Amino acid sequence: MREYIENITGSLPDVDWKLYQQHLKVVKATKGETILFFDKPCKTIWHMTKGAVRKVEMDNGIEKTTHFYVAPKIFTVLHSALTGEPSDLAIICEEDCEFLTLDIEQLEYLYRQSIYIERVGRRMAEQEFIEEFSMRRMFLKLDALQRYEFIEKKYPEILMRFQLKDVATFLGVTPETLSRLRKSRFLK
Repeated sequence: MREYIENITGSLPDVDWKLYQQHLKVVKATKGETILFFDKPCKTIWHMTKGAVRKVEMDNGIEKTTHFYVAPKIFTVLHSALTGEPSDLAIICEEDCEFLTLDIEQLEYLYRQSIYIERVGRRMAEQEFIEEFSMRRMFLKLDALQRYEFIEKKYPEILMRFQLKDVATFLGVTPETLSRLRKSRFLK
């Protein structure tokens, strides 16, 4: 996990890494387990070392996938984590997962102890913003087929590790439409 973090933030001195590591807890979750429920404040940053999860929202009673994450990955529900407000998203394990978790309150403490750890937090928040912005742009600029092709090219692991019904809701189409889109590409 240190290598993953340093690829994003730059090098972290050993003393700061040890301080950070002391506050991480090992957590395992099984496929199908919800690690964050709707309407509960997000108080955790997950450092996923094994597995795959997805974030979901409810839209008029229909569950829609908003994000897919595959290990190694660090994630949270940033708005809820920063404001303490209840999350409008849930996080569901799609495979057996292993995490190193960090409590948001502990992160605040760590920020006061180390400018390097504060930089880690800032860079992680920046990365989440950039990923969110890129996805929003994709939805605004591309039609359903182009969105599928974008995911297929840039994030092929999503198509291999997640159910197509969840990919369909992520792309904003029905599973039947996704099936037609996939078939039409092979008929060209």
